[in-house]
Amino acid sequence: MRKAMGFFVVAALAVGLVAGCGTPSKTNMVSKLQTQAEKLDATNYHSTATMTVQMDNGSQTYYVETYYESPSVYKIALGDSSKNINQVIVRNTNGMFIVSPSLQKVFRFNGNWAQNQGHIYLYDQLLQQIATAKDVKMASKNGMYTFTMPMTMENDVVSKQEVEINGNTLAPKRVVLYDQAGHAVVTMNFTSFQTGMKFANTEFDPHTIAGTDKGAQTTLAMDQPFGYITPNTTLGDSLAMLQPQSADNTVMKYVGQYGFTLEEWRPIVGDAGFPTAELIDLYGVPALYTGGGNSHQLTWLNNGIQFALTSSNLSLPQMQEVALSTFAQIGK
Repeated sequence: MRKAMGFFVVAALAVGLVAGCGTPSKTNMVSKLQTQAEKLDATNYHSTATMTVQMDNGSQTYYVETYYESPSVYKIALGDSSKNINQVIVRNTNGMFIVSPSLQKVFRFNGNWAQNQGHIYLYDQLLQQIATAKDVKMASKNGMYTFTMPMTMENDVVSKQEVEINGNTLAPKRVVLYDQAGHAVVTMNFTSFQTGMKFANTEFDPHTIAGTDKGAQTTLAMDQPFGYITPNTTLGDSLAMLQPQSADNTVMKYVGQYGFTLEEWRPIVGDAGFPTAELIDLYGVPALYTGGGNSHQLTWLNNGIQFALTSSNLSLPQMQEVALSTFAQIGK
């Protein structure tokens, strides 16, 4: 019996060696990625990328820089194509924050965003999703491995994701999110990925980040006059009221099957607390989702303006659609 067992062990090792000389199987590759995810989770890393978001009214390109400090601290800096940082998502030992350096604005909230939408920025979480997803398809070409799988939280905006990884270094190359029609909505191209980094504590301090551009608030207010933006997507609802509340504040009310209100205003410097809010990624622009009962609100900052979309009937994916349709527009 022992001889037979020995024969099977040797045979299994031989098969493993032969398999190792060729293309790894999906099972072997996923296992390698699981191990890599665990290694990354226990070390610090830094990545840079460009992210292109395709919308009905055009496309927009963002610069993305991620700092991860083990075991659970991170910073995701989001900027324009010229690498000017507009907003920063921070998680430290005190909680989670959205920071606008140019507006010196800090939003504080609770939640565990990294395991949900934040995985496209945090590479260890992206690998964990590949390793644990139930339906993963793998393809390989020229040393690159592509994994296709459903989104963890499938919705009308995105339903499928494709991740391309360097087979030798296991570094990220590209992430693409597709809608239900198979169109690419978000394309993230990684330009660098480094591990073993050391970061100063101030890298993850929201108030230090908010104070890095103290002169920008005055410049923004003086050089960029307030102009309201109407959403291109209204889901069939019609604009029933457009009422300026002041020189820097406008309210729009839409009526129809859903009914919603969109308010836009020039934000003031300082902190704002949203203790029950959930962070929603509008792909380049972070938003906070709050509310209970029949009324919900999505709040975000974009191009120096604060937006608040409120509705009793719109679902969260529908609110995301309306919000995204305000991007890449010039105020009226």
